[in-house]
Amino acid sequence: MRDYVKSKDFHRHMRSLLASRFQELGWESQATGKCSFVRGRRVFWLQISQYSNSVTGAKFTINMTEGSGAANDTRILRQLDDADRAAGKALEERIIARLPRPDPDPDVEVVGDHGETVLVKLGDLAKANPRQWDGPSDVWLPYFSRSDLDDWAAFLLPRLDRLVASSSPEMTDQLLWTQRFRQLIGFLRPK
Repeated sequence: MRDYVKSKDFHRHMRSLLASRFQELGWESQATGKCSFVRGRRVFWLQISQYSNSVTGAKFTINMTEGSGAANDTRILRQLDDADRAAGKALEERIIARLPRPDPDPDVEVVGDHGETVLVKLGDLAKANPRQWDGPSDVWLPYFSRSDLDDWAAFLLPRLDRLVASSSPEMTDQLLWTQRFRQLIGFLRPK
């Protein structure tokens, strides 16, 4: 059933589910109103999709910031291994499958692949996205109720120590590492 969780409630609920594990790992909860934790210069935080709403549900991802500024953000779910991705994909499919179809199921206008207007059944808007689980991809976790958040927290908790331990931008974002390498080489080139 859809029990839309507002942003404020999302962060409060996820913090209640994740805080004790983060404390065990040496992280402190930030008092920002968001579900975020800090250790040294590293900040772990949950980001809700800006396209979330009560009709299509919501999605969230997990970021790690090292240092200051958004340029140092790393999406840590890119680091999931093949077994994690298979488990995450199966959970996403179960969450989507338990959604009731609207009755009646009206047509709604959406933007198609080529910018055209397309009519789609409202019940078809929430679908699992199997392509996102092909690694390494930007993974967004869908939810429609607090029980979905409980399921995602149960998925994340046994993986947190591994995800936060190795999540510095240099290790996970090859493009960032390449950009830094090119900048270094640029300093060494004669002008």
